[in-house]
Amino acid sequence: MRRLLLSLVLALSAAPAFAQGTEDEPQAAPGSIATGMIEQVDGDGIFDLVHDGGVTVRHTRSGLTCHFLRNGDGGRLLIFTPQPDPAHPTDAPAIARGDDVACEMAEGGTLARYFATRYPFGSTLEEQITGVEAAIRRRNPDAARYPGDATRNTDDGLPLRRTTRFIVMQDGARTYTRASVARIGDWILKLRYSAPAPNDAAAAQADAAADLLFDGALDEIINPRR
Repeated sequence: MRRLLLSLVLALSAAPAFAQGTEDEPQAAPGSIATGMIEQVDGDGIFDLVHDGGVTVRHTRSGLTCHFLRNGDGGRLLIFTPQPDPAHPTDAPAIARGDDVACEMAEGGTLARYFATRYPFGSTLEEQITGVEAAIRRRNPDAARYPGDATRNTDDGLPLRRTTRFIVMQDGARTYTRASVARIGDWILKLRYSAPAPNDAAAAQADAAADLLFDGALDEIINPRR
């Protein structure tokens, strides 16, 4: 279902959607592609193949499900090297391998990257959103804040979400970029999303697309389909 959602929201965004391959192109089995992505990051036991007919992988510990499109083109899994928790002394335990992961889908200037992280001493949404804001501003000193709700409540059955939004210039192009964070159990879930935004209408479409993608990812963790 979220694969279809990803296609829809990216079609609405300024960048082209992550298209499926044409019938004339040779098609590898989706399960084989997903298995290859897991093997590429030595992720056996950290990521599992989801047997839904697509290129779909689940992070076994957090439940984050990654839906890749078009034979996996533009997609990748990431397992970050364990590092000490920066909010605690250097002798604090490092984040365990497999407790800090991401999956990424990119094409045509649009990037969606989901993170799932379990910190040894925990982390607050405020710490997370402050950290990502600082990182965005370091990379883009002229970043202009884009309006929108900083906090979304739990009336829809999903956890509290914090979001920060900006308009930046990337490679000479006006770009909408944002980060959204939430907590489910011990896990911090994050979406980093960027899309070309040559005008305000495109930025608004990208903002709506990112809301749908993040909400869909959280709902899939809370209410697994399989």
